Amino acid sequence: MLKKSSLIIAIVYLILALIFGGLELFLITLASLIVALALIWFGEEMGDYIGGFHRIGKPYITKKSPGSLVSLFGWALLLLPIIVMLLKLTQNK
Repeated sequence: MLKKSSLIIAIVYLILALIFGGLELFLITLASLIVALALIWFGEEMGDYIGGFHRIGKPYITKKSPGSLVSLFGWALLLLPIIVMLLKLTQNK
């Protein structure tokens, strides 16, 4: 259910980006949605990732992250445009 909901929101974003911003905004939106949807859909798998190294040999990620927290961050990214729009609307009143 959560995957379907996030996909519907993403499709709406893409349609609006294409209508109001053209192809360039569509592609930018698509790139950001890929990241948000990956975090939502594969939160458990991405949370299990440990690795990536600095030049000095220390890893970027040293512990596993809770998958639900990774998914929650994906939802925050996905819903951020709606939250910003609502905040702007409430400030204008």
